[in-house]
Amino acid sequence: MSWLSDNKKISIVLLDDHPIIRSSLQMVITDEKDFVLSGCFGLSNELMRYLRTDRPDVLILDYILGDEELDGLSLIRQILNHYPAMKILLSSSVESLAVIRTAYNIGIRGYVSKRATMEEYFHAIRQVASGQIYRPENIKHELLAMPVKAPSAPMNKGEEGVEGEAAESREDVFRNVQLLTPRESEILRCFLDGMTILQISAKIKRSRKTISGHKQSGMRKLGIKSDIELFKYRDDLFN
Repeated sequence: MSWLSDNKKISIVLLDDHPIIRSSLQMVITDEKDFVLSGCFGLSNELMRYLRTDRPDVLILDYILGDEELDGLSLIRQILNHYPAMKILLSSSVESLAVIRTAYNIGIRGYVSKRATMEEYFHAIRQVASGQIYRPENIKHELLAMPVKAPSAPMNKGEEGVEGEAAESREDVFRNVQLLTPRESEILRCFLDGMTILQISAKIKRSRKTISGHKQSGMRKLGIKSDIELFKYRDDLFN
């Protein structure tokens, strides 16, 4: 993919695994006189190679890429670990407030839904490029009001025993939710809703072995060792 350089314009790079999204942005962005599309990539390794030598003003990042790719949150962390000043605008069909808020906590500068209008999309790009934090009007209040997950009854400092260990474990579980891939989260939600591995397999059209593997992987990330322990968090793990 070729890229351009024009310091008088907002330099934009897009990472999205859908060719039609990349082509659409290339077409519509030509009408915006203050934008220049410096790169369009379908794979994260292509993007990372580009970033070794060039930095866009705004990186537009899709949350869900191909099966072989990192999940969105892990990719955001990787990019910001290498390039802390990178201005990332998350553009995705994922509309989970918990996921979006976690992405803001990690360091994205804005989120825009793929359902947004072009006017909203371009406004988000300009806001992020100018150094501001962009939050969509329709979810701004919820994002700002949404509390960080924490134990409902934290132990007093210095308090020991089984209850103290449980509280620490509970806090770790909620913190580790952000490590789950979208597929792991979906499967654990289905399981907590009472579905069997066979039923989940039929629902999302994956083999039972694959479903079981995602379930076990998700539980390991959460630090949960058994189904009984998992169900202790049923009411508020993904709320």
